[in-house]
Amino acid sequence: MAGAQLKAAREAAGLSLSQMSARLNFSKSALGHYETGARSAPPDLALWYERICGAYTDPVAAVTALGRADVDRRSFLLRAAYTAALSATALTALDASRLIATSATRTVGMAEVDAVRAVTSALLSLDEARGGGIGRTAVAEFLVTDVADLLGSQFADAGVRREAFSAACELAYLAGFKAHDAGQDGIAQRYYVAALRLAEHAANPVQQAWVLRALALQGVDIRQHRFSVDLAEEAARRVHGHLGADTAALFTVGLARCHAESGNHVQARDVLRRAELTISADLTEPAPHAIAMWCPNKATVVDQAAKAFTALGEHGQAQQLFTLGASIWNPGTHARVHALTCADAGIAQWKTGDDGGAVALWASVVPVLQRVRSARTAKALDKIARHAPELVTTAV
Repeated sequence: MAGAQLKAAREAAGLSLSQMSARLNFSKSALGHYETGARSAPPDLALWYERICGAYTDPVAAVTALGRADVDRRSFLLRAAYTAALSATALTALDASRLIATSATRTVGMAEVDAVRAVTSALLSLDEARGGGIGRTAVAEFLVTDVADLLGSQFADAGVRREAFSAACELAYLAGFKAHDAGQDGIAQRYYVAALRLAEHAANPVQQAWVLRALALQGVDIRQHRFSVDLAEEAARRVHGHLGADTAALFTVGLARCHAESGNHVQARDVLRRAELTISADLTEPAPHAIAMWCPNKATVVDQAAKAFTALGEHGQAQQLFTLGASIWNPGTHARVHALTCADAGIAQWKTGDDGGAVALWASVVPVLQRVRSARTAKALDKIARHAPELVTTAV
C-alpha cells in the first residue's frame, strides 16, 4: 500500500493518527511520515493497517465511527482533506461476505424502516430551507444512535434487512451532502463512501450508482476530477437496464459533465447527443425512492446538462437550460436549489451579453442566497458580486 492508501484506509475508518499509533508499535510522527511518503513504510505496516482498518469494513462500524467523530467535531476530522485516493476506493467492490452481526433481542420490521425514512425526509426538508450548515449534528446523532442500533437488530426477513440498510444509506448520503453544502468536502467524501458500503449491503445497484454519481460530481465541483469520469462510468454501468430513460438521464448527463469538466470535449458532446431527448422538463416515470427524494422532477437533469455546456464554453445553450431548470424548481419547497440555478442562469446571461437580464434575475434571488447557510450559496454570491456588487451590498 502506498502512503496515500494507508492514509485513506485510516481516515475511512474514522481514526486519527494518534488513535492509530495507540494500536501499533509506531509513533504518531513515524506514521505521519509513512503516510505522506516522506519515509518508506516497513513491509508489515500495510498488513497491520488492513487488520485494524479492516474491522471498519463493516459498514455500520464505519459510519458510526465517522458520525461520532463528526458529532464530537474532532479536530482530525475537521481538518480532513478531500483526497482523490479515497474516492477511488469506491471503485473497489466490497466483500459481501462481511455481514453484520444482529441482536436476538429485537426484531425490526418495515414500520421501523419507514420511521427512519420519515425522519430523513424531514431533515432533508430542513437542509433545503436552511442549508447544510444547519442540522448536521442532528443527522449525525440520529445516524450513530437510533439507526446504528436498528442495523444491529434482528430483521423480520431478508427484504426488511435490505430496506433497513437502504434507509441508512439515504441518511448517510444526506450527511455527506450537508457537509458538501457546508464546504467540508473531506467529511462529505467519507460519508459518501460509507453510504456506498451501506448500499452494497442493501444489494441495491441503483442506490450504489446514485452514491457513485455523487462522488463523481463532487470531484468536478471542487476541481478534483481525477477519478470523476471513472466513477460516473461505473455509476452508469450499475444502473444499466434498471431504470427508465428519464431517471437514467441523471447518470448519462452526469457522465457528460464529468467528461466536459475533465477536458474530454468530444466525449462530452457525444454523450450529450445521446441524452438529448431526455434533457427536457417532461417527467414520464417515477424514480426510485432514493433518487426521487433528491430529484422529484427533471430539473437536475437539465441543470447538469447546463453545467456540461458551460464547461464546453457554450454559454447560450447553458443559459437556456439553466432558465428551464429554474422554471421547473418550486421556490416554495426548493428555495436553495432554485436560487442557485437562477444565479447560474444569470452568469450565463452575462456571458452572452445580456447584462440587464442577468442583474434583474440576480436581484430576485440574492435575498434567498443570503438567508441560507451554505458554502454553495456563498460562492454564488461571490460570483454575483464580481459583476453586480451593488446587489450584494444593498441586500445585507
